[in-house]
Amino acid sequence: MKVMCINGSPRRNGSCVILLEAILEGLQVVPDTVTFCHLGEKDIRYCSGCKVCYCVGTCPQTDDVAAILASLAEADLIIVASPSYWGDVTGQLKVFFDRNTPYADTNPHPDKMKIPPGKFGVSVAVRAGQTERENLHILETIEHYFGHLGITPKGRLSVTAVDTVEDLSCKPEAVEKARILGASLRESVDIHPVSHYADHR
Repeated sequence: MKVMCINGSPRRNGSCVILLEAILEGLQVVPDTVTFCHLGEKDIRYCSGCKVCYCVGTCPQTDDVAAILASLAEADLIIVASPSYWGDVTGQLKVFFDRNTPYADTNPHPDKMKIPPGKFGVSVAVRAGQTERENLHILETIEHYFGHLGITPKGRLSVTAVDTVEDLSCKPEAVEKARILGASLRESVDIHPVSHYADHR
C-alpha cells in the first residue's frame, strides 16, 4: 500500500504536516511507502484554460505538476490537507486542482485519462476560527476533486481554533483524533500495518 500526502499549506512544518504525520502514525505504515508533496515548494503554473489537454491528454505546460501526478498515479491512498485561507483551500492547492483537468472525468477523451481506478482519499482542513463551517467547505472542495479523479473518499478531519503550531500543541486531542482516523483507515482501505511510522521518521 502506497500513500501520498499532499500538503496544501505553504509551510513545510506547519499544523497540516503535524496532522498528516499523526494520520500516518495511526496507519502504521513505513516511510518508504509514503510520498510527501509540499505544494508550496513546487513550480505549479496557473491553468490557462487552453483545453489542449482535452485533445492530447496532457497539459502543454512544463513544470512540477506531471511529476506530482505520476506519484499520485502510483499511490493507493491520497491524503490532502489545507489550512483555511479566507474560508477556502490555499491558492497553491486550488491551482494544483485546476491543473488536474487532463485526468478528470470531465475530459471528453476518457482514453486519455492516466489515473488508475481504485484509489482512496482523505481530506484534512485546519482553521484558526472556532466554527466548522469554513472547514466543511474545504473538505467538500477536496472531496469534489477526489470525485472527478475517481478517488473514493474514506475519511475527513476538521480541526478548528488552530492558527499556529503552538496552538496545535495545546490541543493534543486534535492530534489524537488524527491518529484515530489513521487507525480506522487500516481496516477500511485494507492496509495491513508493517511497522510504526513514528519509529522510522
